[in-house]
This record gives sequence, structure tokens and C-alpha cells, in this order.
Amino acid sequence: MKKLFFYFIIAGLAALSACTQSPQTNTHSEAEMAVENEKAKANISELLDQLANSTETGNMSLVEKIWCPKEETMLIGTENNEKLMGWTAIKDAIQGQFSKLNETLISITDQNIWISKDGGTAWFFEELNYNFIYKDHAMSIEGIRFTGVFIKNSEGAWKLVQGHMSAPSSLDVAK
Repeated sequence: MKKLFFYFIIAGLAALSACTQSPQTNTHSEAEMAVENEKAKANISELLDQLANSTETGNMSLVEKIWCPKEETMLIGTENNEKLMGWTAIKDAIQGQFSKLNETLISITDQNIWISKDGGTAWFFEELNYNFIYKDHAMSIEGIRFTGVFIKNSEGAWKLVQGHMSAPSSLDVAK
């Protein structure tokens, strides 16, 4: 009986050790990691520029290359009811915006990007100034805050998985 108990203990320890992840040794120097982080930040900054450009031009295929096409993806907009869960809802809302706005021009200011220590997650903050034509009226919204999260997929490409846009409480929509 004691032998059987001993075997259960050994089997249990073996099972537990199989579930834990062995620590990864970091073979990159601090300088190499800093260079990799700067490259990742530049890549994400370019993706955010492309996202603004795709919004200006109504280029849905470019939007689809930036956003993660999963149903876990989410976008919270500036309106109370804009809680878009899943790529399908986000895509529909973006296409709806494309059909309603014309001559859109977006300028990005105060962009900040951070990268996780493992290099697989990034988050950002930026302010956007929107100028557009809506129902034949020129409009401008200054200081829209856009925050979000990118993850690196299995192919090494950064994909936007979460976004949140908010407008300043003292919103001044110029006509």
C-alpha cells in the first residue's frame, strides 16, 4: 500500500511539473531589446497611421489588415451605445461611417506607444482631430482620444484587438 501511495505522489508531481512553464532564458541584451521595442513601436505607429489613412479614404481592405478578425475583438466608440463586440460588429460600424462621412481628414497628435516586456502586447494612446463633411456640412472634432491594444499574432504581425475612442467633455463641434 505504501508503494502505491508513493507512486501516486510521484505521478502527481510529474503531472504538476508538466503544467508549469519553464522559465525562458533571455538571450538578448538590454540594448538589443531596446532596439526591438523601438522597431515594434515604429511598426505600430505605422499601423495607426494606416488606420487613419484607411478611415480617410474608406479603404475597408486596409482596415481589415489592421484589426484582428476575431469575435473577441472590441471597439468602444464615443456614443453611449457604441460598444462593438466582435469583428463583424466593428466592420459593420466602420462601413456605416464610410457611407455617411465624406472628405475625411484625420491628424494624429500626442501619440504614445508602449510594449510589454515579452514583446507580444502593445498599448497606445493618441489624440485625433477629425475634419469631415456630414450631410453637406463641414465639421471638425478636435481632441478625440483613441486608446487601444495590439497583440502580435502567430505570424509575428501586430493586430488591433481593442480600441476605445472618447471625446472631450467640452466637445466643440465646429460647423
